[in-house]
Amino acid sequence: MKTAIKLMSLCLPLLSGGARAADFEALNRLTPSNLAAAAVVPPLPDPPAPVNETFVYDPDSNNLLAEKLDIPVFFALPESAYSPESPAALSGGGFWPFIHPDAANAATPVGLRVYLTPHAGVGARLAASGLVQTGDILLTFRPEWGFQGPYPNIQMGISHAGIAYVEGGYVRNLDNPLSAEYLGRMDARHYMETPALHIIRPRGLSAAQKANLAGWMKMFVSQAPAIYPEQISFNKDYFSPKYTPDLKFVRTAARIALRLDRSSGLDMYCSEFVWAVLALRDCDPARAEEFGREGTPACVKPVFDPLPMVGNYFLDPKAAGGRLGLSDGPLAVISSMGLPEAEKKRVIGEVFKTRRPMSPGHVAAAASIAPYFTRLEDYYSGAQSNSPAAQSIMEAFNAKVKPNYSPTSYLVNALLPTGAVGRRMDVVATVVFSDGGNGR
Repeated sequence: MKTAIKLMSLCLPLLSGGARAADFEALNRLTPSNLAAAAVVPPLPDPPAPVNETFVYDPDSNNLLAEKLDIPVFFALPESAYSPESPAALSGGGFWPFIHPDAANAATPVGLRVYLTPHAGVGARLAASGLVQTGDILLTFRPEWGFQGPYPNIQMGISHAGIAYVEGGYVRNLDNPLSAEYLGRMDARHYMETPALHIIRPRGLSAAQKANLAGWMKMFVSQAPAIYPEQISFNKDYFSPKYTPDLKFVRTAARIALRLDRSSGLDMYCSEFVWAVLALRDCDPARAEEFGREGTPACVKPVFDPLPMVGNYFLDPKAAGGRLGLSDGPLAVISSMGLPEAEKKRVIGEVFKTRRPMSPGHVAAAASIAPYFTRLEDYYSGAQSNSPAAQSIMEAFNAKVKPNYSPTSYLVNALLPTGAVGRRMDVVATVVFSDGGNGR
């Protein structure tokens, strides 16, 4: 059990998907004229258009996206996951609403809002469009992970989390590791190699909060050579989250960035670091004195509660405080579709099957954690009937693992119903790079 859960945590890519970069290169056929001009930063767009004007469905484009993305249906998202804010249409287009073919006959289809673009110059285009704003979370999305077995399926193809701020006409990103491989204007090696990104927006960030976040992020970037990895390093152990109710680890991170603390060490995995930065949204980085006192300043506030390994939401979806867990993402998508029971059972089975080859090392790892996924499949199958067995499985998982926040947790939070008490995140769109990405 312990090994299984640890493997599900790592922010860095674990799986090798084989030679599918060419599949993504073919996506530029969707917008041949637009992409030819895409290296030129477009002028500022008109005010945001309604979603139904920005995302115009085209059957032929949908078929091509379906062929080239080639993702399982539980990597797609329900409409309820999306932000009500409509992104401005870029000059030259590039937005495509994708409906997954396996959901076409569902009572509630699932899909993606795709923005198709090349890697070159993407930082400027995303800033000019307003598609990415300060405080948005950038989830590295690997479509090629689909069908490679329970582990990548339950992660919904997500391998890493970063956070963005807009400055000087560019989207700039902050990630842990605080290294040249990740930091930049969306032009560092990690982002140049990734095939796709989910853009997740925290709900209700004010202008003042965005200004605070930008200040903190610029401070972390500027201090990166001095503080990484000597003081802030990468946490490889998912069983050691730094979260405590007093949020002391956030205070420590802020004190390191402010250079009030030049000796403490703090290791965090990528999504934990993003959570810590967002917890500073009400703190003005110019008021360093607040972090010079004892205790955590009152301005440090949680983003959302760390997620249990398995949530209780499906045991009673009408309960006001129902929570989704780190492993619940695919089940949330499948349940949203309103499928007949037999079809739903079939799709749940697909989550736990391996249909694409993995490297020999990953095959061995998958075999070693197979018992974990057998139990999780039992939970998936019994949760919505509120069976005692499902309740027992949930309790057993959660007794062994501290609540946490994997990269996928930001997307899982957006899968809660729109009005749910714990809903803090919305999906904006999925950036699919037309020139692929070889970070597989």
